[in-house]
Amino acid sequence: MRKILLATTALVAFAGAAQAADSPVSVNVGGYVDFRAGHFSEATNNNSGAVDRRDSDFETEYRLNIAAEGKASNGIEYGGLVSLWNGAVYNASNGENGVRMDQAYVWLSGNWGKVVLGDDHGASDLNVYAPTVGEGQVDGTYTDFTDPTTLTVFQPGYLDESENSTKVTYYTPKVGNENHKVQLGVSYAPNFYDQGQNVVKYESSSSPVYRDAVEATAQYNGNWSPVNTVVSASLASASNGYTGSVREFTAWGLGMQAMYAGFTFGGSYFDAGSFNTLAGQDNDQNVWSLGVKYEFDKVALALNGLSGKGYNNAFAVAGTGADANYVDEFNALGLGATYTWFPGLTTAADLVFFGQDRADQIGSVAADKNYGHVVTIAQKITF
Repeated sequence: MRKILLATTALVAFAGAAQAADSPVSVNVGGYVDFRAGHFSEATNNNSGAVDRRDSDFETEYRLNIAAEGKASNGIEYGGLVSLWNGAVYNASNGENGVRMDQAYVWLSGNWGKVVLGDDHGASDLNVYAPTVGEGQVDGTYTDFTDPTTLTVFQPGYLDESENSTKVTYYTPKVGNENHKVQLGVSYAPNFYDQGQNVVKYESSSSPVYRDAVEATAQYNGNWSPVNTVVSASLASASNGYTGSVREFTAWGLGMQAMYAGFTFGGSYFDAGSFNTLAGQDNDQNVWSLGVKYEFDKVALALNGLSGKGYNNAFAVAGTGADANYVDEFNALGLGATYTWFPGLTTAADLVFFGQDRADQIGSVAADKNYGHVVTIAQKITF
């Protein structure tokens, strides 16, 4: 019932403004091109020493956004976005050579709030974590240069909050006074990690892994002059898939940032519950982040850290028992800097150290510990 009510409310809001539009829709094109040179080292070799790992490579990431926007005579605004990207597929950490549709949605907003329909991040966009700059440090592109079959990719929000499942999202207006405001976002996706024109037609479908995914995030913005703060609290849940073996989950998290005199301090904690776990996998799954950023003139600097624990059943080498693929401890420390030469043209440097400790493996490959670093130099144009 909740999914029917949410979708119906969104469609009624669109229909209510249909007769009021009397100005042309404006279209804007933007995006970025990001060239990266990476030097990397990882202790665990998935090839058992048969093939040596390389230690450096180049990559280019690019995105093209086409945004449309209009305004009705009664003040209601509406629009849409299509975003094309060559980035990584979901649940992986290596990029692609092809360009694919990443986001595509329509939206409508007024004094009652905002409705977004389509493939979008959803309410999780209101979450805040440790501050980063440039390539993102512990929440950034260093994972493009690591091996997802031997190293777990932990994100500050634990769940993949860059996913763009086809969903319905509603954001309330920012309620409060000039110095203190609160906003709530709620999203519903019938199928997690499912987007575009794909339609799940049968109960026997092997995908998606999760269905009936709901997420809600509340964000507070406060001006405590001379300090500004942002605080977020979120809750997410989903039922297990149609024929999948993973368990349903409920996850929650908190985040905060405080800004003063060019400095931004912040951190987050997220508990993932039983997200992506199998029967018998009952160990804790959580992640926290902590960091600081400083901006002056054309320079931005950041230092941040991340620590997490949880299951990774996608590891190529499996052990024995329910907890064989449990990561007891993952730590990452990042240092980043950016310099803006001209509007839109930025050079970034990242250094990330990481270490992972997991259960001992059976067979010829031992992958219980993995540590290394990634150094990235990037040149980016945003337009």
